Amino acid sequence: MCCAFGLAAQQISYEAWLDSVERENFIAREILLDELLFHQKGSGITPGANGSQASPTDQFLHGLSGMHMMRRGSFANEPVLRGLNSDRYIISVDGMRIFGACTDKMDPVSSYIETNNLRSMDVGFGAEDSNQGISTGGNVNFKLKKPVFNADQPVMASLGGRFSSVSGGFDQLADINYSQGKLAFRASGVHRKAGNYTDGNRQEVRFSQYEKVNYAVSLAYRIGKDQMLMVDFLGDHAWDVGYPALPMDVAYAKANVVGLTYILPEFGKLTNSEVKVYHNFIDHAMDDTRRDSVAMHMDMPGQTRTSGAYLSAQIAAGKGSIRMKSDVFTNFSHAEMTMYANEPGGAPMYMLTWPDVQRQVGGTGLEYTQEGKNGSVRVGMRGEYSGTKIKSDAGERQLSVFGKTGLQNRARWLGSFHASYDRKASESSILIFKAAYGERLPSVSEQFGYYLFNRMDGYDYLGDPDLKKEKNLHLEAAYRTDNGAIRWKGAAFFYYFNDYIMGRYHPEWQAMTPGARGIKMYENTPTALMTGGEMDFDMDLTQNAVLFVAAKYVFGQDYSGMPLPQMPPLKLNVALDMSIAGIQVLPEWEGATAQRRISSRFNEPVTPSYQVVNIRLSRTFRKDPLRYTFSTGVENVTQTVYREHIDISDILRPGRNFYLTVNIKW
Repeated sequence: MCCAFGLAAQQISYEAWLDSVERENFIAREILLDELLFHQKGSGITPGANGSQASPTDQFLHGLSGMHMMRRGSFANEPVLRGLNSDRYIISVDGMRIFGACTDKMDPVSSYIETNNLRSMDVGFGAEDSNQGISTGGNVNFKLKKPVFNADQPVMASLGGRFSSVSGGFDQLADINYSQGKLAFRASGVHRKAGNYTDGNRQEVRFSQYEKVNYAVSLAYRIGKDQMLMVDFLGDHAWDVGYPALPMDVAYAKANVVGLTYILPEFGKLTNSEVKVYHNFIDHAMDDTRRDSVAMHMDMPGQTRTSGAYLSAQIAAGKGSIRMKSDVFTNFSHAEMTMYANEPGGAPMYMLTWPDVQRQVGGTGLEYTQEGKNGSVRVGMRGEYSGTKIKSDAGERQLSVFGKTGLQNRARWLGSFHASYDRKASESSILIFKAAYGERLPSVSEQFGYYLFNRMDGYDYLGDPDLKKEKNLHLEAAYRTDNGAIRWKGAAFFYYFNDYIMGRYHPEWQAMTPGARGIKMYENTPTALMTGGEMDFDMDLTQNAVLFVAAKYVFGQDYSGMPLPQMPPLKLNVALDMSIAGIQVLPEWEGATAQRRISSRFNEPVTPSYQVVNIRLSRTFRKDPLRYTFSTGVENVTQTVYREHIDISDILRPGRNFYLTVNIKW
């Protein structure tokens, strides 16, 4: 592991331009982890779940400070930011807004990103970023790898593979980069296939298999010295995906994303200007045909279509600079369910679970940054205007049963504000103070969902078209120090919500899903609060050994003082990264305390504490023009039987796993 502040000088690319923008505008530490570069504002990463480009993206995200991964099976874990799920934060790819097509969140946007086409990611918390959109929980922006212009080596390529014993999984990946004159091209592909895994009890977890392919193509053309035109395409296709924590599996999940980017030349005080237009379409279908004892067979396909554009630029302003981004997007969401009666002659029942929801959003964000001798100030704001309505007469008839309408356009203004002050405390340390206010629209499910079954608490959920926007005040204090041999970062945060959106039980209504406990409707509750913190510490023990320690904790309660659901308990990670005779050796320890502060409204169980030990080895050999990297190790060495508190249902995580990864780079 090493720090990196840019690409090699001989590789002039779109990435180099983008890196310069990020260094000037974000307080961030960039960490290179097996050629996977992460950016995180105000927090860090531990080497937990370290692997290679053949490792799933979920494993890398698992180690990020302030982030947990919600598990429904062994595929497509959902990132959770400080205890807040994807309804409350914005997720994008290269600045392009993308929305999953599954009402049960079986397809988080992160599932469409693979490590061999992921260059970096930005993670912001609360409303501290004006450029990705307005939310109450934060934002995650995945940035894809771009073509590299390299006259010394016009062709660069790599091949890799990974085997995992716990599931019999075998993954293959490849990528190639070609550059000639003003043109550069990059393509990558991944195939992953895994069977059912075994848990810590050595029991097979049925319906945990999956198979997928992922492919990305990027073409860059230099128009002039500081102008570039780029086309990106990202595709992902998964099938035969099992979800043991849910009552249904996935027949297919398809994503196709295309973007066209134009990097403008400098014009006076206007620099780092970029225009992008994009479109993506996501298709998803839930399937229960392989399940035993299905009370009622159901088909549940869904789709989203999103088109958008943005303009971003940086303007010199006195002693500082202003970063601006204006964007607009339109999103269409459709999902349906057909239930087939088991009795002969019984008629199927059809309903729209997302009744053709059309949402249009436009906004502008401004952020001013001024650097001083002993610190810096950053102030930003953003305004958005949105309209949401349904485009289905059948959906309107469904809503009318509950005295609601969806055909009326619900126009909303949203606003956010953030400010941060960094003060140099000494030559090697800095204090950071942040304050932010943000709002968010209800999600499509919260506003228009129709009988969406939640496996976690066992209720059918109904949306409410008349929900108010949710508001959030975010306060944070952080401290960083780096004296060369010791590096330490800590942050404490506080969130206060108004009109917090959560489900409330309605005993007067009858559930639709067989076996459901009843019906909850999403409603605005008066208040909720969350507080917690993160700490990352690393120390050079010797020239060839580094100790890493990380901790994260979240506390949350609702308007009545009851615990909020799915709040992660205290979690600790300890790792020792050593180099012994040219071999990288990485023993890891991961543990979490028991979570006994549970939500009775959400029917949460108490989650026991756990401890997991992993051991990883890696060795790189060079024989020009090739570089070979071999990685192996054992995960969950002691066969710990465990689950994390935010995991859906009581499905256990994998037991002991032996893995082997091979990567060849040219």
